[in-house]
Amino acid sequence: MKLQKIADNALKAMVMSYHESERDRFDMDFFLSLFPEETEKHISDALMVLDHDGLVSVFIADAIAYITTLHPAAIRDCEERDISILRKSNL
Repeated sequence: MKLQKIADNALKAMVMSYHESERDRFDMDFFLSLFPEETEKHISDALMVLDHDGLVSVFIADAIAYITTLHPAAIRDCEERDISILRKSNL
């Protein structure tokens, strides 16, 4: 899977988890359960894309994303994107 697709899907999953349980920190096991066919390195690279975009903070240990923290701005951006998609589909 391409990095951007992993990044997008990971962000959606983190935001959904936040809404369900207010969880904002995620370890590699969370992402491996989402992407069982991907390597830790490939997932870590995708998470670093989100880090570079300012949506998450990634703590790297041994070249792997050990803990990823979801930023409030990422939650807001996802919510706004979902609202605009819903509005367009209702037109």
